[in-house]
Amino acid sequence: MKKEIKTNAMRILDNLNIDYEHVDYELEGDFTSAVDIAEKTHEDIDIVYKTLATISKDKEVFVLVIPAADSIDFKKAARACGVKSLSMLHLKDLKKTVGYERGATTAIAMKKDYPVVLDEKARNHNIIKVSAGKIGHGLKLRPDDFIKATKGKYEDITQ
Repeated sequence: MKKEIKTNAMRILDNLNIDYEHVDYELEGDFTSAVDIAEKTHEDIDIVYKTLATISKDKEVFVLVIPAADSIDFKKAARACGVKSLSMLHLKDLKKTVGYERGATTAIAMKKDYPVVLDEKARNHNIIKVSAGKIGHGLKLRPDDFIKATKGKYEDITQ
């Protein structure tokens, strides 16, 4: 019998008494995009969200969580974060900065409490799916619970 995985993100949600569903995609190792996961699992692509780490010119890190098939509107995102401009955090800096590798990044349980912005489209859904902090594992939870767990906010940040 396979041992049940418990990630730091799940532990935080448990401690906050937030309901979630753990989804095991039975994938190992290699990066798989959120869009690929939605296709492989026949999940509604509109509820699958990806977590992207960005950085300002002043080296402030901001975490943006957007629909899997969407792209960041960097002007809107910078405005939402209260900075002049944002760019993607370099992949080589991802793990040492936020504590997660590409494909496993979650806004819940990062190394530091970085500001989190969830795209406002999440309000249209009862449930969203985000990474659980380990490749091949996801979490389904209410968008408002995600905001509570990350101390985040909703903003229009996509193109």
